[in-house]
Amino acid sequence: MEENREQILMDFQSCTGIDDVAESIMHLEASNWELLDAVNNVMPQESQALPSEQESNRPYSNVRDNNVLLTQNTEKQRGSTGSSGDVEMIDLSDRNLFSIRVQEQNLEIPPEPNPGGESAQILKLIVKYKEKNTPVEVPACETVATVKMALFTELGIVPCKQQLIGWPRNHVTDNTVLSSLDLPNDFVLRLFTLDDQGALLSNSSSDPNFSDTFNETFKLYIVDQTNNKDYTLSFVGSKTILEIKQDVFALTNIPVRHQKWSGWPDGVKDSTTLVAADINHPVHTLYLQKVVKCQKENTKNIKHLSSSESSGDEFEDANECFTVDDDIFKDVCPTNKPKPLISEGVEDEREAINNFIHQFQQRYGDCLPHFFQGTLAEALQASCLTSARDRRPLAVYLHHDESVLSNVFCTQLLCTEATVSYLTQNFVIWAWDLTFNSNRSQFLAAVTQELGAAAAGAIRDITTDHLPALVVITRLRSSTEVLTVIPGTVGLDEFMTNLIHAYEMFCSQVGGEIQEEQEREARETVKREQDAAYHASLMADRAKEEARKLEEAERQQKLLQEEREREKQDEIRRQEESVKEAIRQSLAEQLPTEPDENCSDISKIRFRLPTGELLYRRFRCSECLHVLVNYLASVGYPVEDYKVLASWPRRDLTTLDPEKTLYELKLYPQETITLEEK
Repeated sequence: MEENREQILMDFQSCTGIDDVAESIMHLEASNWELLDAVNNVMPQESQALPSEQESNRPYSNVRDNNVLLTQNTEKQRGSTGSSGDVEMIDLSDRNLFSIRVQEQNLEIPPEPNPGGESAQILKLIVKYKEKNTPVEVPACETVATVKMALFTELGIVPCKQQLIGWPRNHVTDNTVLSSLDLPNDFVLRLFTLDDQGALLSNSSSDPNFSDTFNETFKLYIVDQTNNKDYTLSFVGSKTILEIKQDVFALTNIPVRHQKWSGWPDGVKDSTTLVAADINHPVHTLYLQKVVKCQKENTKNIKHLSSSESSGDEFEDANECFTVDDDIFKDVCPTNKPKPLISEGVEDEREAINNFIHQFQQRYGDCLPHFFQGTLAEALQASCLTSARDRRPLAVYLHHDESVLSNVFCTQLLCTEATVSYLTQNFVIWAWDLTFNSNRSQFLAAVTQELGAAAAGAIRDITTDHLPALVVITRLRSSTEVLTVIPGTVGLDEFMTNLIHAYEMFCSQVGGEIQEEQEREARETVKREQDAAYHASLMADRAKEEARKLEEAERQQKLLQEEREREKQDEIRRQEESVKEAIRQSLAEQLPTEPDENCSDISKIRFRLPTGELLYRRFRCSECLHVLVNYLASVGYPVEDYKVLASWPRRDLTTLDPEKTLYELKLYPQETITLEEK
């Protein structure tokens, strides 16, 4: 049988192209290991051909245009327990052999398509998948399954794992005919891949449209037929059906297992997302009812549920149903046995203490010691691990329900007003129940961890006959240890005497530590005051030094800034002088040469400078006024800074036309010109 299944598995993978062994086994098991049924379930009937036979450009080709896959012994295979049959490839070029095989196996050959019929209309689609656009061409008379087969040929994704999103209407199935959807050419669809539970795979996130699709908002109009209420809730497309049911539980108080829904499309699972559920958008209507899957049972049914043949889930459901809906447990097995102070196998120590206090109060009334609500480690921290002045001994009450002394000890010793008052004022009280071995082991493990093996051994030696007991734990110096154990066999007087004696021993031990602690605190106080004074003085000195450094830095910064300003002004003056010198030299080079003294038509000009000095220069009478002005600029007296005044009549030559000659300005044969600063 195993060998036959291995052969069936190999044949199935060859026929479908599915390489994943687990996925192939899943499909075969769903078909009871019937090869043909499994292949038919994976590959639609409209296009059942081997992947090697499907051409990428013709995924829907007629069987007459390709080789034919004939499966022999089909009826025999369906009646066997796993025989896969023989597979034979027949070339259609041999028409006689093809006819024989057809007659032997009663195969039906599909009719030739009518070129002029509806199948002649070719529909062009564009499928987006992982940033890739895949064009698909199929006849309009084909179904959605044909599109998936074409995508299987192009992308290698089996049809059962494909989710096409973007159809013009909801509830489009594989059997929907494309012509009924009125799709235009180049209609765009988005392809996502599904896992075995029908949820979109995480690798679909590589599609740039994936996040937009998952963030799309869906509105669910929920009619609660149980509570007669209506809800309109908005969810993103990434929400799963299970998450929606859990959110609805918070509104309706109907547990998920008791929710009965109607209105979801067929095939949706709890792991299916709203995007993959193919619901109406933007609003989809759903109906909700509360259904309790259990009814009232008699005592015989209860025994049946609790029998060894019933499963744990059935027993749990029965308990829940009888607890919520029925009262059959009332007066069935009346008992006066009290509940344990700490349940067996408890793991949370804090929860166990809270339960101990509650049950203890239920048993023995409100007059009880003020038990510490916390773990043993926290109780030790609050009692023994504080300062000597605030330190108190820890009294651990150990209870045992199987001891005959428990009720007497609690009612007559532990819960008396005198004992409660003395314990509350002088001790930190913590309690534990040793009735169950698991709780006893847990307590000894905690004592070993916190106090050491010696303390755990002393407590372990307490027998059940001496329980309950009060264990007094103190801390001396750096050691936390058991000071005394007061058993439950003593009377009230002896109990109080032992309790007072334990506290006095603790006070005598801790008295020296208190004095040492006070002396140490006094020394530390003086040291802190000295340190504070030294720190204050140091801070004052640092403040003065910082102020001096800051003042010096500001002075240096100011001097540096002034120096930079002077250098900047000097640089500006140097640049100006350099420019003036360049201009002067340029003007001097442009001046015509001074005429000889013996030349005719010359004008002798005398310049009286602002310093009182005199300059002499000969000019030709035909030379223009600007030659005279340029000469003055070349010797350092530009007209921008000086006035050029003629003596008679007195006039400023810089205001005259510079193109006029000296002759026209009557500055010949000689003239005295005065320079004045503007």
